[in-house]
Amino acid sequence: MSQQAFWLFLKMDKRNLFVQMALQCAPVLAGIKVSNLLIIEERYWKELCFLLRNSEMCARKLYRCRDKITLLLYRREELEQWVKTLQVEALLKEIGYDSVELHRIFRKLEQRIGGHGNGEMPFPHELGLLLGYPAEDVRGFMGIGYKKCLYTGYWKVYEKPEEKIALFSEYDRAMDLALSMAYERQNILKLKEVFEVDSREKKLAV
Repeated sequence: MSQQAFWLFLKMDKRNLFVQMALQCAPVLAGIKVSNLLIIEERYWKELCFLLRNSEMCARKLYRCRDKITLLLYRREELEQWVKTLQVEALLKEIGYDSVELHRIFRKLEQRIGGHGNGEMPFPHELGLLLGYPAEDVRGFMGIGYKKCLYTGYWKVYEKPEEKIALFSEYDRAMDLALSMAYERQNILKLKEVFEVDSREKKLAV
């Protein structure tokens, strides 16, 4: 987050749904990530569903704790393609997922998250795969084959740090644009279009 975006954020209502979506979900809204987690008060669930009704975005409840819910905000087609990529599918099957159909992955993941909440199971770090984290980094974080962490950004990086750092910079740019839109009360679901225009302008300026 840039300093300018940080000062804008300080002026905004932190409970506003658009503000929270800008803060937590800018990369997926910008179309440069398959999904993001969104943690909000449960009373905003119906409002979120209404906002997403005619959009490219989907929301899935993963966990509820007191008055808050943890959701996966995602682009269905992109996420379906992502979990079927060679390395992601291989890791999912290695850790007990017998299908890469999205609804079946969700079902097993929710069972594991619930088991963790009850103190019966370790946290299912494979959630990182559904968040679009590269399989090599999820493997490294889970300790499957010893690797040294090379960088920490939006996730812990175990391979190709330069590539991931450049990607994290794009995520930061998406967040800056999203917070600016939220501050100006623009429709944050239009972030993908705004991000694409900003990207073209940056290329022309080089």
